[in-house]
Amino acid sequence: MDVLSLVRMAASRHGWDVVPAADGGCRIEVRTEAMRTQVVQLSPGQDPDGRPIVWVWSVICETSGVGDPWYLLRLNATLTAGSVAVRDPNVIMVETLPLQSLQAPELERCIMWVGRHADQLEKQVHGNFDRN
Repeated sequence: MDVLSLVRMAASRHGWDVVPAADGGCRIEVRTEAMRTQVVQLSPGQDPDGRPIVWVWSVICETSGVGDPWYLLRLNATLTAGSVAVRDPNVIMVETLPLQSLQAPELERCIMWVGRHADQLEKQVHGNFDRN
């Protein structure tokens, strides 16, 4: 099953709007808590061995908003899934999933996890102002 079909299955359960992208991925706005949402993007890709994967990622802040880059490395060591990365000019929360065995519930959990954690980190950087 393709990524958009899996996303639409998850989106129908949560009322998420899915905006398809030209690259075969999509953009979803996920409610993270009362009065806050986070945009999560899905992009197709390949692992180093050429197997298809899906990138699930969300912008936390611009790199210029990070006062202590070492904090991000320490944070990565505590995460149970995903990672914090730099995708210039932004700091992002990202997780990759193999497309071959991907099921809708796993993708749904990943979208929610990335959205919630990116939003929590965004709050650390920007306070209660919801930018993404």
